[in-house]
Amino acid sequence: MTIRQAVGTTRTRRPETVRFLSETVAHLTASGFVAEALGRSGHNPALAAPTER
Repeated sequence: MTIRQAVGTTRTRRPETVRFLSETVAHLTASGFVAEALGRSGHNPALAAPTER
């Protein structure tokens, strides 16, 4: 089981904005930040979605 989350922006944003958001989410997930935040909030850190490759 995972907790599905999303980050969104309007369709008219520049490609650089979309790339920044994608890279930021990937970094936060890969660095363990998301799992640590889940743990701090009393949730199971294993619920963090796996890093997409």
